[in-house]
Amino acid sequence: MIFFSSSLWSNTKVLEEFFNATKNQDYDRAFLIASQIDDEVLENHLTSLATLLAVRPDASSHTITIESKADDQLNFIKYLILGYQHNYASNQDNLAAFKCFTNALKLAQKTKNKVYTKAALLGILDLFVSEIFIGSKQFQPFLELFIDLKTDRTDDFLILLYNLIFFTKADDSLDDIDAQYYAYYNKLDSIVTEFPSTHTFYPIYYFEKGIYHKIEQNYNKAVDLFLKADSLASKNKYANELRTKIAWQIASVHTENNNLDDAKRYLKMFKNGSGTLKDSFYNTRLASIIFQKENKYDSAYHYLRKSVDIEYQLGYKNNTLESSILTVQNQTDKLKLDKLELDAKNKKITNWATALATLLIIGSAFAFLINSNTKRKQLLAEQGKTLQEQKVATLLKEQELTTIDAIIEGQEKERQRIANELHDDLGGSMATIKLYFNSLQEKTTGDNEALFGKTNILLDEAYTKIRRIAHAKNSGVIAKQGLLKAVRQMGEKISAANSITITVKDFGLDNRLENSLELTLFRIIQELVTNVIKHAQATTLNIHLTNHGDTLNILIEDNGIGFDIHKNMALKKGMGLKSIDKRIAHLDGTLHIESDPGKGATVIIDIPL
Repeated sequence: MIFFSSSLWSNTKVLEEFFNATKNQDYDRAFLIASQIDDEVLENHLTSLATLLAVRPDASSHTITIESKADDQLNFIKYLILGYQHNYASNQDNLAAFKCFTNALKLAQKTKNKVYTKAALLGILDLFVSEIFIGSKQFQPFLELFIDLKTDRTDDFLILLYNLIFFTKADDSLDDIDAQYYAYYNKLDSIVTEFPSTHTFYPIYYFEKGIYHKIEQNYNKAVDLFLKADSLASKNKYANELRTKIAWQIASVHTENNNLDDAKRYLKMFKNGSGTLKDSFYNTRLASIIFQKENKYDSAYHYLRKSVDIEYQLGYKNNTLESSILTVQNQTDKLKLDKLELDAKNKKITNWATALATLLIIGSAFAFLINSNTKRKQLLAEQGKTLQEQKVATLLKEQELTTIDAIIEGQEKERQRIANELHDDLGGSMATIKLYFNSLQEKTTGDNEALFGKTNILLDEAYTKIRRIAHAKNSGVIAKQGLLKAVRQMGEKISAANSITITVKDFGLDNRLENSLELTLFRIIQELVTNVIKHAQATTLNIHLTNHGDTLNILIEDNGIGFDIHKNMALKKGMGLKSIDKRIAHLDGTLHIESDPGKGATVIIDIPL
């Protein structure tokens, strides 16, 4: 095993790895990094911090003392530990937590290390998330600073997540949610789909999607997404707090939907997993609403009074915190003024230096212009060549899409031709044969009657099968019944004929789409369903069609054997996904597949409308 050195440079590198791991909520890696440090003091402090972030105990057994002569990096970690200890304690001291986090932020900015600074900012933003009655927008300067420092996709996801959380916390009634919230929500899918399917952010992603559908009062969809989030979170030993939140949200949705027994069951699960003052508020307030709906007014009033008392306690804490924040901001403004005065003095000195440097620059500029002109000509020639290559690539792409259109159109014409021939020609011939056979049967007596009877049954079965094939070939959007109805009928027919149950759910598909688009989408869904029947060994398959106004979302999930989408590329080609992907690309859409061996598969398609 290779241990990290305790030198300053190595400490910086290992701390950056540690904080990047905790930012991604990869706490197992954070513990591993901490264990590989040969500095016992630093190892103990990092282990303590990782424990606070991962399992959020009521209080840490690790006693912290800030030493003025200690290394800035060590004191930075100590302030973070103290901040999270105050924030996660059952008797939460948000003012003390805020002071510790801001001290950590000052030390991080002193080192000019972006990773340290973002770690301190995450502590402050998480503190704001734990509050529920912040009336002003004191979190904004800290979130804006985090935005300025963003470097990767994880930062983008966290920024989007904080915006969604703060918008919904602004008003618990959700009446004042404006268009900006929906703008943030619409960016969620494009960011999350870039993470591996096993990433710890996926339960959070489905939780936020559940919140969105709860706001939209699409309660069944909201419950489905919350249960999906809980299912994924159950596989993560560090996600107990998220599972507690999910239980409360499901209880809240069932309360809105008047499923009061289910609401009480999930509220009990939330109560068993909660412990903070904020959790007590949510528990008592929702319990009051449930009892009120059950006409148990004494119990409803009892819990309402308890929730109001807790609300006053939380309000006092938040006012104290807000005053502290304003004090810190005033101090920051003073530092900015001092810096402006110092900058003004330095500017006079630099002006003289600039004048002298300008003379040198003018002299060298002529030589530079001559050299750059030559390079510019070379660059233009290279750009012309690149542009020509791009034109050829675009032409090939257009030809490929035209070929796909022709294939689809040809397939539909062939389906129609076969259906017509089966129904009109062969079906008519079978009807005539049946008529002649019945005439012969009337003249038949004796032992031949049994043979004629069996033959008659076979003729009926053959005629029925021909009609069924003709209707199946002519089914779908060709019959002018629309995408949704076509998918539903396909699901009903397959469910009746196979050992698989298909469920179709829709939202927002009140009006039909353009006919050719419906036709293409139906064939894509038909192909995916066929893949499931052939390969997945599934017993249930769910199809969700959701119209977001400017985007159509198609989600197909099964409980089959699953597969490794990242490793088995041959399987992807064998399942016809390459053809489906091209069809979706032709529609300017996106295709995302989530699957693991033994855990089924989920296909997510987004098509712009």
